[in-house]
Amino acid sequence: MWLEESMKKGKRMKDHHKVGDIDIYIKDQLPEDIDASFVFDYISSRVPFYLLGGIEVIYVGSFPEMKKRDIEAFYEDEAIYITNEQESEMEMVESLIHEISHALEQRQMETIYDDGNLESEFLAKRRRLAQLLSQKYMLPEGFETDHSYRRDIDIFLYETVGYEALGQICVGIFPSAYAATSISEYWAKGFEELFLGDKNDFKELCPILYNKMINVIEILKE
Repeated sequence: MWLEESMKKGKRMKDHHKVGDIDIYIKDQLPEDIDASFVFDYISSRVPFYLLGGIEVIYVGSFPEMKKRDIEAFYEDEAIYITNEQESEMEMVESLIHEISHALEQRQMETIYDDGNLESEFLAKRRRLAQLLSQKYMLPEGFETDHSYRRDIDIFLYETVGYEALGQICVGIFPSAYAATSISEYWAKGFEELFLGDKNDFKELCPILYNKMINVIEILKE
């Protein structure tokens, strides 16, 4: 595996940090204006430790998998991988909290999704978005009915519509443009709002999502 080969070089993991019990290794150097300690201390101060279960390690660096998938971070096999090419400390904070949310999602799938309420809220928002987008664009098949990740829908929103325009259209519907991509990203962007945004605005905009998150937090807090 590409990571194992990198790890064998040992000394390349030059910088080590901790968030709770999670080991963090800086494989490749961050930009000079990015203070890694600030990033990880900020996350520790915002996200309760009991929400970090399911994450054993965080790797920061340049990884082939990211370039292959054209992404900046991902969660896999109890590890978060995030690029070292960061534009700001807060963008790095947001990316890490986003991936923490996906780790939490995998642990709490039944609580989050089994009653179908979150799916109903997400698809209702998709239908509202579809009404606005259909005035100008031909929508991908299943846009109003499929809550799962679909590459064609992702490309449509990202490339055809564009996130700058989509962000304006999504006001009052989704917490961000990317939240419209799939129900999983709706969950993740909501998690960012809960810990980095305005909780009252988030609760009003996405009441079912907000209550699901509070429920999960209460379960894990006990």
